[in-house]
Formats: sequence, C-alpha cells, structure tokens
Amino acid sequence: MKTLVILDVHQRVHCVKAILEAEKNYDEVVFLGDWFDSFYEPPDVAGMEETCEYLRYLVMEHPNKDKFVFLLGNHDTSYIFHNRGPSTTHVTKTYDFYCSGFTASKAKKFRKVFYDEGLKDPFFFKNFKLAHQTQNFILSHAGLHERHIPVGKDIDIVINYILPDIWKNFRDFTRPHHWLMSGAGHSRGGDCYVGGVLWLDWRMEFEASEAIGRQIVGHTTIKMPEVIHMNTNKECWNLDTEKDYGIIIDGLMTTKSIPGTNKETLRHD
Repeated sequence: MKTLVILDVHQRVHCVKAILEAEKNYDEVVFLGDWFDSFYEPPDVAGMEETCEYLRYLVMEHPNKDKFVFLLGNHDTSYIFHNRGPSTTHVTKTYDFYCSGFTASKAKKFRKVFYDEGLKDPFFFKNFKLAHQTQNFILSHAGLHERHIPVGKDIDIVINYILPDIWKNFRDFTRPHHWLMSGAGHSRGGDCYVGGVLWLDWRMEFEASEAIGRQIVGHTTIKMPEVIHMNTNKECWNLDTEKDYGIIIDGLMTTKSIPGTNKETLRHD
C-alpha cells in the first residue's frame, strides 16, 4: 500500500503537478487542503481561477481521480461557503470561516469555475471531507485533539459520524459541535480553548494522544518536517514545509522533497 500526502497547496499548482509527474505508482493520494490564498502572486504561483480549474480537473477528470482523497483546509471553506449565487453576486466576509487572503474578487472567480458550472454544495459534500484514515494514520488539515472527542465517545465516532455531520451542515452555525470544524483557538485569534480540525495550531495547541493515535497534519508552516513520538502508537507528523510531501508505504511514513525545490530526500525510520 502506497499513499502520497500532499500538504497545503496555496495555489502552488506547479508543485502538485511535479509530485504527480514524479510518482507514477501509488494506491491513493491525500490532499490536506488549503488550495487558495497564497502569499505570492503569479507567475510564482497559479492565479485563483487557474487553481480552481486545476482542482476541478483533479476531482472530475484526472485519470487517477478515483485514487484521490480531498480534505478541507481552513482557507477553502470561505470560498465554498460563498459558492452560491451567480459569480456577480456581492460577497461579504463570513466571520466563522474567514481567513487572511480571502477577497470578494477571488470568491467570484471560485464561483465562476464551480457554482456557475452547476457544482454546488452536493459536489463538495461528495468529494471533500474533514478527516481520512489510512495505514494506521489519521490525516486532517490541522489535526485532532482529545478535546474534540465528546464525553463517552471515541475517535472513530468523531471521524465517521460527528465530523461528516458538521461538514454537511456547515452553513448552520448553531449546531452544537460546529466549533470542531470552524473554531479557532487563542493562538489563532479565536476564543476556543483549542482550534477545530481546520484550525488546531501545531506549535501551541496540538498534542499527541493515544486516544486518537497516529496523525499527519499541515496548516502550521514549519521549516523542516517535524515528528513527535516516533515509532509509537501516537506518532504524529507535521509536513507543511512548502517543500516536502509525504509517502506512506505499508504503514511507514517518509518524506521527500518536491521536485525542483533542491532538497535531499529525507528518510525517517
């Protein structure tokens, strides 16, 4: 079993293409989200509309689309939330899903590629999710914390029932567990004790836990891949270096530099 893990994209479409070109044989590819809101401008990254078109191509037309798993990032949810009405409709900031970098002009480009082509909420509910389990790892955009597990429940209930329910009702801010998706902790400017699965901060909030198990996350940018509790049942990785991607083969996690970034392959045994 071989799984590729592609971290926060932020319009670096060329990096995704380079990885998929270099890796010809795999069983699945998990994208950890954050396709939008780059700190750079074209031509260093793809434009908003080009990024949207490439994402739509991966979901709907790529020859290996059935092997792809798309997870939500916090930077994606604002655009999905505003994916309603024609692309000329006025857009305002939505506090619950707002991220730096979000603009009305980019939201209109997003709607042009998706909503105006008939790709509305059901399209995203079908093709995107908040967490994915594979090869004894749990993958999500920012990570899961013991405080995300309601009293009397376990992590499987959270992943298979609670998170899917929150996602399919993400427009209803009154739902009791809504914060597990959209909530931000104090370190990210929110008022939650810890952030939700889209906002949990690796440095200030993330904690490895036997109740959750092994995890792979992005969201918090770091210089080099970081791992805690290596070779235990709570081994956890952050790979969001903007230069690396992950490879899981038969339960063993390794990292590799994205072609063109001039970094040596890293092996973690």
